Amino acid sequence: MSAKKIMTTKELAEYIKLNEKTVLKMAQNRELPGVKIGNQWRFRLDAVDEYLQSDVIGSSREELDTIIDTADHIIPLSRLTEPSLIRMDFEAENIDGVLKALASTAREAGITPDADELFRRLKKREKMLSTAIGSGIAIPHPRHPDEGLFKKPNVVIARSIKGVDFAAPDNKKVFLFFMTCAANVIVHLRLLAKIARIFQNEGVFEKFMGASNENEIMRVLMEQEREKITIGAR
Repeated sequence: MSAKKIMTTKELAEYIKLNEKTVLKMAQNRELPGVKIGNQWRFRLDAVDEYLQSDVIGSSREELDTIIDTADHIIPLSRLTEPSLIRMDFEAENIDGVLKALASTAREAGITPDADELFRRLKKREKMLSTAIGSGIAIPHPRHPDEGLFKKPNVVIARSIKGVDFAAPDNKKVFLFFMTCAANVIVHLRLLAKIARIFQNEGVFEKFMGASNENEIMRVLMEQEREKITIGAR
């Protein structure tokens, strides 16, 4: 689907899997970027995608919990990654190096059939707007997730000890990279919400950086998910 595509209310509702009336209300309340022409709303796909992704990353703890918990089937992040999907202390020195390493890891793990195409789409996304969210973290992802690029939902994790200049909004280097692998935009947004949510917990960044191997990275993920469940049960 072209990023420049102009969508009707009905088409957008189908794309983001919401009721058409809900999309209309969100547009009227300026919760979605759109233009009203006469009595009809029109939406640019690239603007909607960017808005949704930025909105997820910038959401509060409670808002992120709502996004995550509205999923029909909530899969823990720790079940969407494994030691083979984790790159410890990799030595990429620039954005291209990071993206190539992530794409190569996904190909070797059988998540994507084409590392070159994944790299191309990751790079295209970074040229539009950096996926770094600040505080040493980035969430690289292709602009429009689809079934042809990813065979199943997963998360690839990479850690850089030296850090990489990644055009972060706080102008600081990025040390932790979480690449979301999703076949559709809804799963992608929920993965973004899950990742953003765990880094709102104090000391999580330091735990990831202090992990000595892939299994410890996995344990940090599981620990944060257990904490979320415990807090929610109170």
